Amino acid sequence: MADAVQTAAADVSQAAPVCLGLVATCDAAAPHLLGLARAAVARGWACRCFLTDTGVRLLSDAALREMARAGQLQLEVCEHAWQMFGGGPAPDGFKLRSQLQNAMLARDCDRVIVI
Repeated sequence: MADAVQTAAADVSQAAPVCLGLVATCDAAAPHLLGLARAAVARGWACRCFLTDTGVRLLSDAALREMARAGQLQLEVCEHAWQMFGGGPAPDGFKLRSQLQNAMLARDCDRVIVI
C-alpha cells in the first residue's frame, strides 16, 4: 500500500505544474537569481520573482529584464525599496509594487527561495 501511495504522489507531482518563487534581497543575488530562473524555465515551470531591499538594483540587469519581457518570469519590484535603493523611475514596462505582491508570491508559489 505504501508503494502505491508513493507512486501516486510521484505521478501527481510530475503532472502538476510547478511555480517557483524567487525573492532577491540584495544586489549580489544576480547570478543565483538568473541561474534559478533559467533552470525553472528549462523545466517548464512558472517562475515569479520579487525584488526588495537592495535587490531592486537587479532591475538594471538586462538579462533579467529580457526574461520578464519575454514572459519567462513574472517580475515585481518593491516600490518602497526602489525609492530607497533604486534610481529614478523604473525602466519602461516595469511597475513598482507593494510588499503585498511578496506575500502573494509566498502564498501562491509551490516553492520559494530567498536569495
